[in-house]
Amino acid sequence: MADTEVLNQLRDIHLPQPVGWWPLAPGWYFLIAIGLLFLGLLLFLGYRRYQHTQAKREALRLLAVLQKEYHCAHNSQITSMKISELLRRVALVYYPRHQVAGLQGQRWIDFLNETGKSIDFNQVSPHLLQLPYQQLTEMDLNPLFNCAKAWIKQRGKPCSN
Repeated sequence: MADTEVLNQLRDIHLPQPVGWWPLAPGWYFLIAIGLLFLGLLLFLGYRRYQHTQAKREALRLLAVLQKEYHCAHNSQITSMKISELLRRVALVYYPRHQVAGLQGQRWIDFLNETGKSIDFNQVSPHLLQLPYQQLTEMDLNPLFNCAKAWIKQRGKPCSN
């Protein structure tokens, strides 16, 4: 019986307070700092990419507007002139001015062929070179729209002229 009295006098085991999650160990601060630096770098690179593609997005938007206008009015002469102007403006953004500004005629088509990886502007060269100066004639400009769209999409980082 003496044993049971002694056992009855024992108190229950008290567990210590659970360990809180705050303050963090120093290693966690290091990981958080590395994670924030990495996130900041990703945001910075994403913003720079967004800025570099801004001219491309705007050119594609303008090309879509020209295509809608063409399908409404069917004025191939003015539309081909505007597409040629748009291509030249895009080229001035992405290539040095001295390389692009003086190009005209077949040299302009050759430049577009050289800079467009697999795009053949020779098939649409009459649309760019002759159509703007002809009498009002109706031509299908869809191949020109396709070539221009593909060429604009291939542009990379803008040049800092």
